[in-house]
Amino acid sequence: MRALIGILLALLANQAMAETRYVSDNIYTFIHGGPGTQFRILGSVKAGEPVELQGGSEAGFVQIKDSKGRAGWVKNDDLQTAPSYRQQLPELQKQLDELKGRLQNLNGDNERQFAEKDAAIAEQKKQLAALQSQLQAQTEQVTSLKEQNDALNQSYDNREHDMQMDWFVRGGLMVGAGLLLGLMLPMLPKRRRRDRWMD
Repeated sequence: MRALIGILLALLANQAMAETRYVSDNIYTFIHGGPGTQFRILGSVKAGEPVELQGGSEAGFVQIKDSKGRAGWVKNDDLQTAPSYRQQLPELQKQLDELKGRLQNLNGDNERQFAEKDAAIAEQKKQLAALQSQLQAQTEQVTSLKEQNDALNQSYDNREHDMQMDWFVRGGLMVGAGLLLGLMLPMLPKRRRRDRWMD
């Protein structure tokens, strides 16, 4: 049981030792040989550089190991948990460039779609204008045919009236001639037959 607890403690210690911290922005911090400024300076760490915590902490100092493999102590206040802005800047610039590229592509796609829609609308307007022109021509043709039909109906009615008047006049003349002939025939002198004179 004690062996198991020892293994767990060792794992936790290794995890704590592997924890990464970053030197704060705009800070140029010194690595000391012990937990205090009175200890010898082993070197320095630039702002934004990552360091690994080694687990020691004392008097506001923590034990670290830098990227060059140097172990020592630095002020705890000079470290931060997140990467520095200087270190994040290239990644942020890359993300910004990607977003700009995507936005440019999106704008290009939108412009292409708008151009296609504008072309489709223009074509539809052209077709609509052609249909309206055909409708206008057909409307004028129907109006002309209606006028011709009305004129033909009027002409037919006039002819029918003229024919009725003609028949009426002819019938009247025939009746009048018959009456006149009927009146004149009795008035005509009758010829006597010669054989009667001889008697």
